[in-house]
Amino acid sequence: MQDDERQEWINKRAYSLWEADGRQHGKDREHWEQAVRERDEFEKVVLPEHLLTKRNSVEADAETRKAVASTRQPRPKRETKSPLSRPAVI
Repeated sequence: MQDDERQEWINKRAYSLWEADGRQHGKDREHWEQAVRERDEFEKVVLPEHLLTKRNSVEADAETRKAVASTRQPRPKRETKSPLSRPAVI
């Protein structure tokens, strides 16, 4: 079942790439290979090995959120300026 879902995702992604590329003929292999690379990368981040041991979707979803959160870098806080610190516009 998982292979069927993976194949369907790749198929739809390759089709989207073809559409985004102006529906040019002769690039089907290029679009397909790009879709496979994207799926492989997606699986590395979102579908790590520990998900295979989960018994239900609630456990899997919780582990997925943890895995995704662990790959994100915290954003630096933006410096806010007080309206009083702006130069006067003349």
